[in-house]
Amino acid sequence: MKIIVEIVGIYLLWICIHYLAGNLYAYFCTPTTIIGFITSPFLAVTPECKAMRWVIHNGGNIINDMWVIFGTWVSMYLLQTINIRP
Repeated sequence: MKIIVEIVGIYLLWICIHYLAGNLYAYFCTPTTIIGFITSPFLAVTPECKAMRWVIHNGGNIINDMWVIFGTWVSMYLLQTINIRP
């Protein structure tokens, strides 16, 4: 049970980090004003915006991979518990 709590905690942590990075990137790196439109090419290459893009990209991949792992685990569990007879 302890392992499941840790895994769920890591999953929730990545969801929070991914969500925050996405919203912060939109706010700081691509403002919704005309000035934001003009400055976004300069802001996009700053270290802060690059870091947030990295978090958004890799966080999305990690969340996707966790869904694949969860689906595989559920499939394995169902296949082991269902007695299929020809």
